[in-house]
Amino acid sequence: MTKLCYARDLDLRVGYRVVVATELGEFVGRVSLTPRRREPYHDPYDIIRITTAEDDREEDERRELGREVRSEAQKLVRDHRIGNVEFIGCDVSLDGAYVEVKYQTEGEPNLAPVRDGLERLYDARVSFRRFSFIERSGDAGGCDTCGLPLCCATWSGARSMGPVNVRVARQQGVTPNDKIMGTCGEVKCCMRYEHDAYKEFKERAPFKNSNVKLGEREGQVVDYSMVKDSVMVQFGTKRSDQEMVTLGSLARDNPGIEPADPDDWEVEPTHEPNPVENPEAQE
Repeated sequence: MTKLCYARDLDLRVGYRVVVATELGEFVGRVSLTPRRREPYHDPYDIIRITTAEDDREEDERRELGREVRSEAQKLVRDHRIGNVEFIGCDVSLDGAYVEVKYQTEGEPNLAPVRDGLERLYDARVSFRRFSFIERSGDAGGCDTCGLPLCCATWSGARSMGPVNVRVARQQGVTPNDKIMGTCGEVKCCMRYEHDAYKEFKERAPFKNSNVKLGEREGQVVDYSMVKDSVMVQFGTKRSDQEMVTLGSLARDNPGIEPADPDDWEVEPTHEPNPVENPEAQE
């Protein structure tokens, strides 16, 4: 889980292990982005220090304890006959007072008996956090084919957009293939991020295969270009007869088509009479 933190006067680099103070206790984390100035969208956590040898030793003990907690949680699930739950990770604060158990499930299981059993066994506050496939991929980290860090690992907004599916890609005119699939095995988050812009564009543009007029010519819409706010129109039988036409150019002759900017409306120029040429204007 990536969180914004105050670097303060610490000299940090990507990959440095640091101790972070949170409302749930102190945890060891790793710097995923270089320090930069930006407006926080939530109250950032404080980075206390770069980890020491003692911190690393305690973190190793807590990691071993986390594996034990996860194993005990799985046993309690079986004992209470709670099905379709998979525990995938466990975070323990440095002081051992707080334990967060991560799990995946397709249903809505009641994990209260499991939580109570773990709290009695380890004398710590225990909470459960359900993980989606996006969150698992974000925790794993790495870079995508674009060469940049995964959106789900560096931007919390990617997780709030909801699931991405192949239908979203088809609506953008993209044939499902390996290039649009992310490391999590689902369609890339960027396809979902751009979906609303494509939806808004198609509400203003003519349908594919519909006939449109451009002055004295008539053609058929064969493709879209959302970035240019335009459509590709076939005016003849050859491929060379295709032209990229802005929505502003089509709006005058085709009701229902609207350009993104009202200033893009291209209207036929009107000839205003010259007062010298028009005697009536002089009167």
